[in-house]
Amino acid sequence: MGQFMQAVIPKFHKLVSLCKQPSLRLSVFFNIVTFGLLWLGYSTVRRFTSDSWQIAQENAVRVVDFQERMGLPSEVVLQKQIIDVDWMVRVANVFYFAMHFPTMIIFLLWAMFQKREWMARIRFALISTTTIGLIIHLAFPLAPPRLTEISGFVDTAKVFGPDPYKLGIAKAANQYAAMPSLHVGWALLLALAVLSITKTRYRWLILLHPVITTIVVVITANHWWLDIFVGAILGWAGWIVASKYRPLLKQSKDEGMPVSEDNLADLETTATE
Repeated sequence: MGQFMQAVIPKFHKLVSLCKQPSLRLSVFFNIVTFGLLWLGYSTVRRFTSDSWQIAQENAVRVVDFQERMGLPSEVVLQKQIIDVDWMVRVANVFYFAMHFPTMIIFLLWAMFQKREWMARIRFALISTTTIGLIIHLAFPLAPPRLTEISGFVDTAKVFGPDPYKLGIAKAANQYAAMPSLHVGWALLLALAVLSITKTRYRWLILLHPVITTIVVVITANHWWLDIFVGAILGWAGWIVASKYRPLLKQSKDEGMPVSEDNLADLETTATE
């Protein structure tokens, strides 16, 4: 048993070290696993809430009542401001279903190849934000404005197009997962990450992403104000917690691999010797 442990423990430590200092190949693997697990979780929640039409409608009434008591304006007001501008509504529809996953995937690819020392922190923030969001989806099924029986809302995708459900693009989407808005949560998380990673003065333009996303999810009748607020809190909290508990990795000049800040001093000592 002692010989077995002596043989296994060094290999285990090596595996842990590889996970903390991933090569590009491992980083790609971790990203694929991350998205796979998130999609599995999303699909599981969708199956559990697929028959929640009645409770999703009741929860929508509760949300509207809460927002009215808080003095928030009706989402219908904002939608009516642009509903007659046909091209703007169509652009908003395309933005809604075409920008959510692609922007995050492009960002992850950029970070993986250009800023790999940040990947552990980014993955932690993405997983924690999305996981909490999925738990809320499961615990509080909520119909978006476009699917409620509350009058005044226009389902812009069906009326103006393009309709992702009709095209088959979004058939796997959870129709009763309005709370929280992961569109907004991911957009804010991405923006905070870019602001932290890059140093150019133009990086502040990335804040347009969560701002435009917020406007889009309202005028397309896909989310309530409360969904947006909770989604933004999750995205912000996910990045703050990740920044606190996931140390940055730094690039080793000798091996071209990222190493943790905690191990940087050891590397410098070794190099000196």
